[in-house]
Amino acid sequence: MDVLLEFITSLLEFPDPGDKLKELGELIKDVFQLMPSGKHMIGRDLGRLEPTASLKYCSAG
Repeated sequence: MDVLLEFITSLLEFPDPGDKLKELGELIKDVFQLMPSGKHMIGRDLGRLEPTASLKYCSAG
């Protein structure tokens, strides 16, 4: 928390804090590049989504 407050106070000391914040955003984009994720089955072929005959039988009982 102390680091965050120190960052904010130092940012506000600049003549144009908005411009400095944009510059920081660009630096962050360069350092932390997002990679394509395979989580949550994004972009994957799910195949058939219908229930099997045995599942229909179990849910009826």
